[in-house]
Amino acid sequence: MTRSAGLFALTRRRFATPRSAAVVIVALTVLAAFVIAAAPRALVGVVRAEVSHQIGGVAATSRDLTGSTINVPAFGPAPDAALTEGWDPGAPELFGALAGHLETARRDFDPVLTELTAPAEFAEYLMAGAAADPSGLSADLPLPFVQLISEPAAGAHLRVVDGEWPGDWSGSGGIPILLTAAAAETMGWPVGEVRAPFVLSGIAEAIDPDADRWLHLITGLTASVYDDGNRRPTATSAAWVTPATWVTIVQSERFGRTQLSLWYPVDADGARGVDPSDLLSAVRGATTASLPLDDDGQLRTRLSTDLVAVLSTALARAGSASAILAVAAVGPLAVSVALIVLAAALIVRRRRADLALLSARGAPLARLRRLLFGEGLLLGAPAAIAGAAAGVLLTPYDAGPLPTLVAGIVGLAPGVALAATLRPGLLARGRSDLDAPARGRWTRVAELLVVIVAAAAVVQLLVRGIGEDTTTIDPLVIAAPLLATVALALIVVRLHPVPLAAALAASRRGRGVVGLVGAARNLRDPSAGTTAVLAMVVAVAIAVFSSVVLATVDRGAVVAAQRDVGADVRLAGPYFDEGTIERLRAVDGVTDASGLLRGDFLTVAGSDGRDSVLAFVTDTARTAGIQEGFVGAFPASVTPGADPLDVLVSSTIATEVGTTDVTVQDRPARVAGTLPMLLGVAGTSDFVVLDVDDYTALTGFGFHPRIVLVDLDDGADPRAVAAALSEAVGQTHTVRILADSTAEIQASPAVTALRVVLFGALGVAALLSVIALLLVAGVSRDARSRVIALLRTMGLDRGRGRGIVAWEFAPLGITALVGGIVLGAVLPLLVVASIDLRPFTGGGAQPSLTVDPALSGALIAVVVVALALAVIAGVLSARTTSIATVLRTEED
Repeated sequence: MTRSAGLFALTRRRFATPRSAAVVIVALTVLAAFVIAAAPRALVGVVRAEVSHQIGGVAATSRDLTGSTINVPAFGPAPDAALTEGWDPGAPELFGALAGHLETARRDFDPVLTELTAPAEFAEYLMAGAAADPSGLSADLPLPFVQLISEPAAGAHLRVVDGEWPGDWSGSGGIPILLTAAAAETMGWPVGEVRAPFVLSGIAEAIDPDADRWLHLITGLTASVYDDGNRRPTATSAAWVTPATWVTIVQSERFGRTQLSLWYPVDADGARGVDPSDLLSAVRGATTASLPLDDDGQLRTRLSTDLVAVLSTALARAGSASAILAVAAVGPLAVSVALIVLAAALIVRRRRADLALLSARGAPLARLRRLLFGEGLLLGAPAAIAGAAAGVLLTPYDAGPLPTLVAGIVGLAPGVALAATLRPGLLARGRSDLDAPARGRWTRVAELLVVIVAAAAVVQLLVRGIGEDTTTIDPLVIAAPLLATVALALIVVRLHPVPLAAALAASRRGRGVVGLVGAARNLRDPSAGTTAVLAMVVAVAIAVFSSVVLATVDRGAVVAAQRDVGADVRLAGPYFDEGTIERLRAVDGVTDASGLLRGDFLTVAGSDGRDSVLAFVTDTARTAGIQEGFVGAFPASVTPGADPLDVLVSSTIATEVGTTDVTVQDRPARVAGTLPMLLGVAGTSDFVVLDVDDYTALTGFGFHPRIVLVDLDDGADPRAVAAALSEAVGQTHTVRILADSTAEIQASPAVTALRVVLFGALGVAALLSVIALLLVAGVSRDARSRVIALLRTMGLDRGRGRGIVAWEFAPLGITALVGGIVLGAVLPLLVVASIDLRPFTGGGAQPSLTVDPALSGALIAVVVVALALAVIAGVLSARTTSIATVLRTEED
């Protein structure tokens, strides 16, 4: 006796018909649920990582909460001994009260900010340097000036390497001081030598010379040498004294006014764990109110920091990145859902005979749909739960419950798709390639409504841009591109039959069967065309969109770096004399070098008014050559020694005073050009630029620039040349390298996320386009196999059979390429018009779209190859049905 199959075996057999479609549904549901659950949480992480990155890239003097006051608070002990642990002897009794007030203020910060700040550090010092007796000083040494300084824990940061720690000063005799080794060497001051009223007791070195605290202290760890070329140089350095000595100095009022500097160190890495918007609000609150520094609140200070601007920029950059990523991700997500519908259509078509039999035996349509819905729920619900769980587990940041809830709802999509795909026409015996419903009036109305709503959403997005909340994604950013994609896909689908009809008409006049049958089948069985076209249009569009956005952001980063540095290398520091600049020009790898002086204020008058503006002075010919090729470069239009005087003015000054009848310091001048800003110099928009010779003749002042712009040879190593330039300078200075500045902008977490997601979206879109074509091959397999089998019985060879199959897929690929390129060109326009990209480019104007032909061509080529492989796979899959099987089925 034959044993009947059990329930499990029947269920397994049912789900395996067809197995490929069920696998596609499960995989796409997992993908959609994972992206929906993980993307918002990952974007929260990107925002926080960007904030941490931006804070970490800011100098300590700009990052930390800093404050200062003229005069120092009253001395007294600390209310809590724990505040003074590790201080120098005598410091707790004198500086403890101030530490108590500062710690109380820190605890009053918003808890978010309190967690990120360390207890305040502070130092008290003389506002002006006191001259040390230069008698007997060698003529080649600078005149010594010291700024007496005292801090509560100097011993924890300085190590005595010669002599001893200074003792207390009673008010008579030499004041014992401590200098750093670099300062003592610059001043030529040995231990024990008296330079009234000071005596050098010891020489020390910093335990950690790279610690941020030294940036907050006056003159740091070295002596600052000033040499204007007209008198003997002077060297000023901080000189440490004991707390008891400092009290005596303050009370004597012998050395002038005193000042307090304080700072709360900010932990940049810790910013990753807090909400950036809350942190920005906390910083604003801390810098708005003043802090009391004594018991009666008479002496107060207000904290300052660049964190407000840094956080605003970081949030803006992360918000812009989130908006762009939403535009890139929404298309593949929509296609995933559409492919679930297409896979459902494949399942229903393969089960057509079973469903028709159930219907013939009395099962109503509603029951059959409930059956299919339950089957889809069994496929989709576990997959959606698994995808959502994976998204939550792999992304540690919290974006609220809504994304996870929506990800779970995606599990309903397979059931709804299966139930909605079943139509009464499928249950009747007939041709599967002729049972697609004709587009009626309501279908046309629905399509028209989609186009109208898409146009309205796009216009709204262009008019108002994205919302101000940078921690969540503006729904309009998702809706507008999605609706634009769907609307364009509908238009493409509507236009898709037009060239096919023309090809069919041309084939009817010819003698070949391939074009005639291929074009006729495309027009006859378009049921899967909409979804396939949508998938492939999105794939090509994402390729174009990714290449244009990436090229635009990269180009914007280059422009921002050029604006910041102003040359291949920029040196800034003390004054550079002509001899030093000549040494810089002689360094291997250097093409040219030009000094840039921030000069005096000059009176500029014109036909529309007059103003006192800052003068920038440079060798105009050299600077123009160095900045050649830069965006906003210095123009080569100034002629030194011309009469009237040739000058450049800023755009704002040109607007305020005019460009005709111009005079500079009452001397007639010609405006040779205008500049919105001077590359390599930040902080002013009102300026006039003169050549060195003209400035010297006009004012009688010398040329001692503090900035030098350096142009490098092609192929030179910027870092190696920068090291050689530093050696040639031979004094304290800073170096900015154009390549490093560009890389710094491009290395931010927001830009990195942008690259990863855009390329990832491209790969997913290409994969989805392949799946779409394979599903199309499966949906139309029966009809296609019937046609080819019947034609084979009439003598059709295999080559022409493959040509008919290729006709089924190739027009879809061509249509998708054309529509995708159009959509890919429209989406970046939407981005530039509605999303602020300036945070990616360091401010300035909104960057214009940039097209990288190599990148665009490579990405489009990837999609074309994927489509070609899909066509080949479709052709191969069409050969799996034998002629006998088809003919027997038709006979039955």
